[in-house]
Amino acid sequence: MAVGQRRTAERIQVGATLKRMRLDGQVSREDAAETLGCTVTTIGNIEQGRTKISHGDLTALLKLYGAPDDQVDDLIQVNREAHRGLTRVRGGGDIQPHQRRAADLIRGAQAISFYSPELFHGLLQCEPYARAVMAPSGHVTGVLENRLRFRLDQAEVLTREPDPLQLWAVVGEAALRKNIGGAEVMRAQLRHVVRLCRELPNVTVQVLPLGAREHYLIGATVSIYRLDEGLPRIASVDTTLGDQFFERDSAVSDAVANFDDVRTKALDPLTSVDMMGELADSL
Repeated sequence: MAVGQRRTAERIQVGATLKRMRLDGQVSREDAAETLGCTVTTIGNIEQGRTKISHGDLTALLKLYGAPDDQVDDLIQVNREAHRGLTRVRGGGDIQPHQRRAADLIRGAQAISFYSPELFHGLLQCEPYARAVMAPSGHVTGVLENRLRFRLDQAEVLTREPDPLQLWAVVGEAALRKNIGGAEVMRAQLRHVVRLCRELPNVTVQVLPLGAREHYLIGATVSIYRLDEGLPRIASVDTTLGDQFFERDSAVSDAVANFDDVRTKALDPLTSVDMMGELADSL
């Protein structure tokens, strides 16, 4: 397992999830290294996506960490993607494995840049808004309730100490005017975002007006993750079939440039907050 191989988005996801599982299982890096017969540095490199891990070593660590079966199957599939690019397989359970991996990626990020034409980022969603997004029919099952709680708990990264996540979000004006959950829910959501922007210096939200000029992210929902120092940025594009991740320098650079273009065409942060507050008061 040599250091210095090309890191992929899948390898970074595998490493982030392994780190979370090790910490959840209260296993030290020393014990993990002893299990694989490697150094503590190698375990650190695996968790940071610097070193790929063989399927056998991955299975051994998952057993040591006491990982649930559905997460074992999912992570093995993702590791195969990191090696050979196979199709991702979703697992079962209340919290689906791909949702846990997405949360691991958020927790492992230092900063996230986000753009959506009509929806607030999950970290910015208040409970009524998130509930309406996840259950448009209004029918909430026990499984859905657990997934809702899981999503809302991720917002803890915005207030974690000592290094809260830096979130810079640009949302289309349509996101402010969507009737998600009705007027009362939208009023609560707008006031929630205004409060976060005013109370947390690490949270910035800009509104892209309906009258803004064309840009390269029209119709797309894009997230750009800046991870630990020394790791590459990765980008994802949300689709109806799930997130598609990119780690190639050229693709990520294009995503960053396109996000910066949208950011320059959006209202400044203070004007955006005022707009959201005024709209909330009018509902």
